Amino acid sequence: MDAVYEAIVSARRSGEGAVLVTVVDVQGPTAARLGAKMLVSASGERVGTVGGGALEHSAEVKARKVLESHQAELVRYSLVEGDRAVEGEPIGMICGGHATLFFDYIGHSHYAFLFGGGHVGQALLRVLGTLPYYVTVVDHRPEIRDRLTGADRVIIADYASALQSEHVPPGSYFFIATASHECDHEVLRMIMGSDWRPAYVGMIGAKRKVIASLERLRKELGDAVPWSALYSPVGLDIGGSTPEEIAVAVAAEMQAVRYGKAGHRHLRLEHTRE
Repeated sequence: MDAVYEAIVSARRSGEGAVLVTVVDVQGPTAARLGAKMLVSASGERVGTVGGGALEHSAEVKARKVLESHQAELVRYSLVEGDRAVEGEPIGMICGGHATLFFDYIGHSHYAFLFGGGHVGQALLRVLGTLPYYVTVVDHRPEIRDRLTGADRVIIADYASALQSEHVPPGSYFFIATASHECDHEVLRMIMGSDWRPAYVGMIGAKRKVIASLERLRKELGDAVPWSALYSPVGLDIGGSTPEEIAVAVAAEMQAVRYGKAGHRHLRLEHTRE
């Protein structure tokens, strides 16, 4: 049982989504034990057990669905012929025991990845610290780590390889403001060419630079990428040019996307839309 709790702490610290499965009721012959726990993480790791066999297999499949929905569920399983576990009460089958499992999503609700820990990145980090985002900052400069107070996680690595071995939750929010236009382009290409299904990708930059970068990427990646998620130039058109003012505009834009609000004046180019 200690391993399960340790895995929960580890998942929370790393920002990885996970589902805790707990046996809350058992009836009849079943290997499930009341109170048994199993943690299923987004990366595929499984810690603990709820009894093994068909029940555990079905529980793991359900946990994967809860990882996507973020919604807790209470499910009653019946053990039937053929070493199977089915949800609810089966009809016309010889039944074994029953077990009720509670699936509790313990991950974070929203994930933000900031590429670049400069002045704008630091200002946005401070704003997002007041909102329900698990914030990861990526930068290739080791000396910048101490300036990133408030980040849930800091990754010091080359931008192109920083998330190669990471599980990036679908629907995450990305902000790009590195120290060079070429690095910005490299990060944007990585995000748009991935299977991460971003909810929002904001890239800072002047219109001329943005147009040139997008023209290059469209030739490389084509149209079958989530261009509609791209906001560049970035932020709502509310005025201001200091890092703090830009951060407010970007955070407001992220919130508008998060809540599905339309009608705001965005700074992004019209041709970034699909």
